[in-house]
Amino acid sequence: MAYTSSRVKPLALSNRSIVVFVSVLLFAPALFFAAYLKLAPALSLAVGFAGGLYLIGATRLQADQGFLAAPAKLRELAICTALALVILVVGGETNLFYATYDWRIRDAVLADMVQNAFPVRYSVDGVDYTLRAPLGMYVIPSLIGRGFGLLAAHIALLTQNSLILGGIFYFLKNLGDGWKRLAVMVLFGGLTVIGVGVVVTFVPRYSLHRVFIEGLDAWHPYFQYSSSVVQFFWVPNHALPAWWLAALVLLQTKGEVDTAVIGVSVAGAMFWSPLAILPAVVWLLYLAATDWRAHLLSSRTWWGVVVAACFLPVAVYMTIASSTIAHGIMAEQPNFVALYLFFIAVQLPCLLFLYLNRKLLSKQDRSIFAVNALILLCLPFFGFGPVNDLVMRGSITSLTLIAFVFASTLFKSELSRTARICGWILVVLGSGSALDEVVRNFSQPRYDFSDCSIMEAVSALGGGNAIPTNYLVDSAQIPDWLASEGSAPRSARLRRCWSDYDHHKDGLPAPAAPETR
Repeated sequence: MAYTSSRVKPLALSNRSIVVFVSVLLFAPALFFAAYLKLAPALSLAVGFAGGLYLIGATRLQADQGFLAAPAKLRELAICTALALVILVVGGETNLFYATYDWRIRDAVLADMVQNAFPVRYSVDGVDYTLRAPLGMYVIPSLIGRGFGLLAAHIALLTQNSLILGGIFYFLKNLGDGWKRLAVMVLFGGLTVIGVGVVVTFVPRYSLHRVFIEGLDAWHPYFQYSSSVVQFFWVPNHALPAWWLAALVLLQTKGEVDTAVIGVSVAGAMFWSPLAILPAVVWLLYLAATDWRAHLLSSRTWWGVVVAACFLPVAVYMTIASSTIAHGIMAEQPNFVALYLFFIAVQLPCLLFLYLNRKLLSKQDRSIFAVNALILLCLPFFGFGPVNDLVMRGSITSLTLIAFVFASTLFKSELSRTARICGWILVVLGSGSALDEVVRNFSQPRYDFSDCSIMEAVSALGGGNAIPTNYLVDSAQIPDWLASEGSAPRSARLRRCWSDYDHHKDGLPAPAAPETR
């Protein structure tokens, strides 16, 4: 009697699985946030979480023959994750190296969420305030910290961010020209060395030491377009969702995902950064306007709209009393035209490079270039946030996509020798900001992370009882239908928060205002 044997195919991890995994990490904070909401908004977020992951995982645009259907290159994924880990550790996460000033406030937010029930409340001068901020990056680490302590929360934060950034690097590496394009993207930045030289020469209050500590990209009085390394070191909570959305846009241009995937990802990323999602929203509008039949007549598009709408409780939470946050039209500022033109010339010479070599761009790259160049040219006309966060955070996705197209063009064989030399000059000069960040974090003494509350950290920085309106909101303004009461209001104490600095005891000027980035 003859027997036939059949071999069981091993379970292969596909590239689509990586998309789903990263999406889980980005969406999960909203699901855990739902546990602290009233029943109706909580159910809405739960449906949004499940529906979003279903739409992302069920994408089958290439009949299982495309890039996302292919087996994942696990060795490359591991290398990308290790690279992400190194960048984030050197950038200050876990405080093994010097951490930039923003981490003094960011660590306080994480400590508050570890030590208090959510939503976290504060008592300042007899007024009850509630923590209202983009908290996506902190939620999972804080839950781990509640069980295992603050150190565990910081380790979880680093692990979470490394996995997300590693996945992003993996897709950018495989969608482009390999490691060399990824290297250019990581080093990408404007000609800030020129801007710094002009400011230090002609503005007395600027010194080379201040520029060294605060970073080269902070040279302009009104705006900042951050280089890639500055984004990772200073604002990973904004950079990670922005870079992920940029990767999804690139996958969409290659027919691997559709507008539904981008739409639900925008909704899921909102809890991480409501400003970083803006370029992806503009891209969706562009797709709807240029090929409305393909996008607006698709049932998946409308299911995506329904699922995205389920994240509205997050949108309501994020926009409570947003009018109390500094905002305005930047065009009304003194000398705006001259300062705007100089800013664009210094920060975006890559746009001129791409425009002059536009014939080398593919149709998809031309669309990416046109839409995101327009966004970057228009953003500085508006202002929102204590230090115009709209320009800094709202530009990250566009800068990432422009960096991708720039790197692609730089390595095209058809590029003329003169253009290639000019391109590499832009890369070398633009990497000055990254070099400054790394040198500072290696040379400056590290300090231990703190368990101070956000108001205690603000006070220790010399802010007194000033309310950081981009983090706190009067509790009375929170709708009754949205959230539970949360923890008992926490009062701030005058205490030393860090081993290297304390305004009250050292009697020195505060090193920087909270959230300088």
